Amino acid sequence: MEATDHLKASLVAAIALGNTFGSAWRQGRPAAEPDAAAVHDVLRLTTNLPVEVDAAAFASGGRRLYDALGHLPEGEVDAAVQVVNELLKATKAAPQLTRQENSPWHLHFGDPDEATGWIAEFATATAMLLGSDDVHRLRRCEATRCEDLFLDSTRSRTQRFCSAACQNRTKVAAHRARTA
Repeated sequence: MEATDHLKASLVAAIALGNTFGSAWRQGRPAAEPDAAAVHDVLRLTTNLPVEVDAAAFASGGRRLYDALGHLPEGEVDAAVQVVNELLKATKAAPQLTRQENSPWHLHFGDPDEATGWIAEFATATAMLLGSDDVHRLRRCEATRCEDLFLDSTRSRTQRFCSAACQNRTKVAAHRARTA
């Protein structure tokens, strides 16, 4: 997928926000209740500017992103497109150039100071993925007790886990099963 660094960061943030609000299990543990700090960490993936965060304002959009992205590992692109299109309409995603003082112009798809604007941007990045040849790179972690989604960025397209922690847990469990 040819994209700007900002668009790539927005896609990574869309997946992270979806995981924050959609995964019941994350890296072997029950998912923590999303709070402002968790949402702020997601937004930091796309901006270094301080952002006021109300986690509740991101909850519905985060769950809908997870729902849309969750269709992709099963090959249900049409179902994902339907959810993303509904999200784009609901957020009234409209491209506009914005910038902060002494920084370059960059593209946003809603008001970047509101949750709806961030969700619009993340939905747009997801839509760009859905319309690309890389749609099959979105995967669900294969570790037990992890429901996180991730974008396989390996050259060989063989990444199976969302993190090294999940990979290590799986390897340790396999070793223990062999030696028990």
